[in-house]
Amino acid sequence: MRKYKMALCLVLAVMMAGFTFFTDYSNQAKLLFLVVGLLAIAFLSRGNAVYAKASKIIARRNPNELAHAISLMEKALDLGCSENYTVIAATLVLQHGDMEKARENLEEKTNSGSKNIRSSAKSSLSMYYYMKGDIDKAIKLAEEAKQERSKNANLYANLCLYYLANNDKRNYRRTLNEAFGKDATSLALIDIQATYFILQGEYAKAGYTLNKLFSQMTPTYPDPYIHFAMVYLKYGHVGDAIKMLEDSLYSSFTNTSLLQKEDIETMIRGLEDPKSRMKWTLAINSDKTLSIKHHLPRIKEEEKTEETSAPVLPGFPSLPNFNDESLEKEIAKRKLDEDEVNTALTEEDDEWLKKHNL
Repeated sequence: MRKYKMALCLVLAVMMAGFTFFTDYSNQAKLLFLVVGLLAIAFLSRGNAVYAKASKIIARRNPNELAHAISLMEKALDLGCSENYTVIAATLVLQHGDMEKARENLEEKTNSGSKNIRSSAKSSLSMYYYMKGDIDKAIKLAEEAKQERSKNANLYANLCLYYLANNDKRNYRRTLNEAFGKDATSLALIDIQATYFILQGEYAKAGYTLNKLFSQMTPTYPDPYIHFAMVYLKYGHVGDAIKMLEDSLYSSFTNTSLLQKEDIETMIRGLEDPKSRMKWTLAINSDKTLSIKHHLPRIKEEEKTEETSAPVLPGFPSLPNFNDESLEKEIAKRKLDEDEVNTALTEEDDEWLKKHNL
């Protein structure tokens, strides 16, 4: 029934106009019909009204109101709203509310008659399967969405992330090159480049990429901050890492991240505590997959480490100059033309995968 509500509203509006302007009924009868018609339209479109109310709350960007806004979005989905609103509401609910309710609504819109709605629904639905750990399904949906709407930077970024999570570096490179070839650049794509460098163990290049990103704009979602924190920790700069993690907590109102708010706070506490500072740093440094997957590092409680409150830990490599233009030249060498993408995994790739049992 929900999918026909907007059509019913349109039919009622046409009938009201026809009855008002093209019949000889009395003004009282016409007025009564208009009132009844307007009430019917208001009833059928009340999901849109609830969605609009939730959108106004989200626009205020008050973290204390997020839960209420999401509950209203869920109610709007239950009542039924326009296709575009349904996809937006379901995407927010997917990130912060009832994932199964979001999945149900997004799956329904993957069969929409609108190409843009289908693409948006498939793109968001791919996030559901990624969060559920079904990477192959996430990739399938994202690729289908890309075929229907081929110039969407966030979709490319998600697809690159899925390929990295699936250890498919060949298709990661292909997708990234395709995105840049279509000028579908975005903050998310730049961040995903830094993610790739982290997975490769090329932290200087990751730092250069993120430093350039931060010098040009202030990221409005948490992942770049988390990635930069990982880079700083690789060089023992715990103070800078903590600052990045703290900033990540205030970088977004509705976006999800690699880590939930509670997990980021747990990581900060672990790094702030002089007794666990070294353990947390070593644990984070030993798990590159933190850059692409939702989990906290495994802390080796039995491991004996020195107690320290130093903002820069001893015994770590010196922090590179992230403004060094020579790093840009090295990165440029790695960029391949779309027609010359190297699809073979290098010995370095194989060694890294074996080392991490992937």
